[in-house]
Amino acid sequence: MMQSWQTDLLNLQLSLSVKPLFRFLGSVDRVRSMVKVMDLTVGRLAIPGGTVRRKVNIPGAPFEAEWVCHDDKPKRRVILYLPGGAYILRMPNTHTGMVSRLCRLADAKALMAYYRLAPEHPFPACLDDALLAYKWLLRKGYAAEQIVIAGDSAGGGLTLSLLLAIRDARLPTPACAYMLSPLLDVSDSAASRWKNAASDKALPAAHQRAINPRVLYVGDYAIDDPGVSPLFGDYHDLPPLYVQVSDSEMLLDDSLRMARRGHTYQVEVKVDIWRKVPHVWQAFAFLPESHDALGKAADFIRQKIPVKFAKRHKVNLRESA
Repeated sequence: MMQSWQTDLLNLQLSLSVKPLFRFLGSVDRVRSMVKVMDLTVGRLAIPGGTVRRKVNIPGAPFEAEWVCHDDKPKRRVILYLPGGAYILRMPNTHTGMVSRLCRLADAKALMAYYRLAPEHPFPACLDDALLAYKWLLRKGYAAEQIVIAGDSAGGGLTLSLLLAIRDARLPTPACAYMLSPLLDVSDSAASRWKNAASDKALPAAHQRAINPRVLYVGDYAIDDPGVSPLFGDYHDLPPLYVQVSDSEMLLDDSLRMARRGHTYQVEVKVDIWRKVPHVWQAFAFLPESHDALGKAADFIRQKIPVKFAKRHKVNLRESA
């Protein structure tokens, strides 16, 4: 399928603005300031009308969280969403807009877990926070079979790391997971990192980045530790995984290598490859490809959490805050 004219224009805009900024801004604070302005302007405008957001107080949690949904009605499915941002940046409005649209299509509500960020809080802070959020959902009475774990970019990598941690802690396994352009190998060792350095319209090559999770996020751990780079983990007993990635982005090989590894462990893994769309294109609501991608993700979620099961676990957003 050929990319839309909207994607052509977006790719041009990203290559002329966002990619150079990520390449030349020289400090974490400067990059965060730029991203915050974008999130407060363009990101806020992308939140669909009627979206409900409610802060959540998770006892003992050193991070913020909120419920997000497209309306205030009881929902059948729960998405634990782990936002991306290279483990360093935060874009709550941008992610809220995308997740609200996914919730509408999947008849779900989402717990947004804004885990602690590096370099102030290097690994394993984010994984500890994500695991705490999942345990809280279980304590609140949600069945693991009605929970989807999802995340984009670094949040997609954290999604897979969390699945490994849930299994190793012998906690109930969630129904499935959805990853959007996931960062699964922080070592930047995949061939697509250099093959797609020019075609990736949003992210600069590893050696050109103003900020790099390989330097700021790993902390005292080995870069191939399965928690840091879950590509190298043991995938036995993981739930079904659905991944969306673009053929033009540098993270392409992360998804393909993960799928091959997953199949050796008899894990159900499906990778959908889209043509020449930018990194995490699902966040751009004006793209036809964004609507199509979220629709396919919603179909996957509905299939893995069927209505017959979900009806027995319908919970009101207001009551669960």
